[in-house]
Amino acid sequence: MEELDRLNMSEVSHAAEPVLIVGLVTRDMFSANESTPGGVPSYAGRTVAALGVRANILTIGCRDLDRSALVGHTVRIVEDSETLTFRIDQTPTGERSLRLVNRPTRALCASDLPEEWPNPKNIIFGPLLPDDIDIESFYSRFPDSKMWIIGQGLQRTIENDQSIGMNSSPTDRLRQLCRSGVTIFLSSSETSGWSESDMDELVASCELVVVTNGDQGADLRSRDASYTVDAIPARAVDATGAGDSFAAAFAITREISLVAAVKTAVGYGAMAVEKSGPAPMPRWPEVRSMLRDSKVKSQVSGKNHLEKQAVIIAIANQKGGVGKTTTAVSISAILGEMGLQVLLVDSDPQANATSSLIGREASESSDALYRVLIEGEGASTLLAATQSSGLSLLGSSTALAGAEIELVGIMARETRLKSALFSVQSDFDVIIIDCPPALGLLTINALVAANFVLIPLQCEYFALEGLSSLQETIKLVTENLNSELKILGIVLTMVDNRANLAAEVEREVRSRFAATFESVIPRSVRLAEAPSHMQTISDYAPDSAGAIAYNSLAIEVIERLDLKL
Repeated sequence: MEELDRLNMSEVSHAAEPVLIVGLVTRDMFSANESTPGGVPSYAGRTVAALGVRANILTIGCRDLDRSALVGHTVRIVEDSETLTFRIDQTPTGERSLRLVNRPTRALCASDLPEEWPNPKNIIFGPLLPDDIDIESFYSRFPDSKMWIIGQGLQRTIENDQSIGMNSSPTDRLRQLCRSGVTIFLSSSETSGWSESDMDELVASCELVVVTNGDQGADLRSRDASYTVDAIPARAVDATGAGDSFAAAFAITREISLVAAVKTAVGYGAMAVEKSGPAPMPRWPEVRSMLRDSKVKSQVSGKNHLEKQAVIIAIANQKGGVGKTTTAVSISAILGEMGLQVLLVDSDPQANATSSLIGREASESSDALYRVLIEGEGASTLLAATQSSGLSLLGSSTALAGAEIELVGIMARETRLKSALFSVQSDFDVIIIDCPPALGLLTINALVAANFVLIPLQCEYFALEGLSSLQETIKLVTENLNSELKILGIVLTMVDNRANLAAEVEREVRSRFAATFESVIPRSVRLAEAPSHMQTISDYAPDSAGAIAYNSLAIEVIERLDLKL
């Protein structure tokens, strides 16, 4: 389905709340008698409002600070004797120059937040000077929040005459704030003097670095990939705040999908330059209509990672011994044989999927997923080839068992796997995650990264035991972390057709869950033997009942997902 069609107001509002905007509302002076409110809260706030999302805005300044651009949001103004004030002059060549007139006496910090404000899922920072926000205090207080930094102020210098200049390389302050889970927004003018190594260093430390290039579009870089996005033609009136609008739209819609975020961002960036000052922005339906116009579509070049996104399926059941890993390996291999490019992610510390595909000896040293989740390495360099056609592996070892504890202290711990898979999603048609038999952080990471959940259910008396817990976990993830997550279906495994109990359990499951697959997986000695031979069931015993059943299940999966072979 077209990403713009999926991006409705309820999805945006749900995915983005609560959002916290931290930055200084400015007084921008153009003459002795002419001034307007400015700053990131003014420009980002109008964009957030246009997307139908309410924000909590933290700023600082005099009691009479102009908050006209913040209407519709909850605002906390830390009172100070001064408001950040800039004198804006236009040079003979048409460029604008800034001069600092006044500034508050201290920086904003997390302790300035009202106690009644909820913990934010997303925090948008808009520093306008290198030291006007104590961003580290927010890092410490909200380790699980997604951080978005509009970094222009971190690159600025204040000259002796109070004119504002720009550093020709990344400042120490900017480098200090770069870490996993943080996205940095900069403009081409702020990075024009950088060397390639300067940019590489920044990219290696962040989740994503976005450099806007005005009417030339934007460049997006992660550790493993780079993207170029064309701008949308616009009638330029005032470029002030266009980067802030771009960043806010991107941050609000990123959780929906990367494609939606990019298209929304370029749409609002284009709309921003057609406005003078922080004037209200058009609502999403108007921007969507503009984006759909064939004459103004955004184009993606380079690796085209933005347009092609693999379907991600988590295979999960916290109850062990239900055929979860067998299902993950078998389905992955069969889909690969059918011509799809498939990645199997072994997120189970038992590492059975890894050992069955590359051998136990190799699996003992395969700490790829651990390095991705804990050490922040790029997934693309850690993928292993398998003997199965079209099937790659992001393997694990028993070292992954320690990740559950280590993830607790890591920022954005629930989204580590999602962030890691983002860089390889365009290389595959399907990504299958074999979850551990538990509802800990490894499983949560898989559910946050996935589009769908496939649930193997053993056909026995206690088959439904614990299923309610998994459903509740899926519900919580859907409500708070991944609004796209859906249950693909339940597959009955280890079915013994000779037992009356199996038939009774099957009838009960099908009566309660309409999404149950027609295909059932029988008890099979061949299925149990295949891993010891380092083969999938389709290679080891292609004519066995187990292989036939998994082939049938794979066809159902293709049909439900409408995958193109």
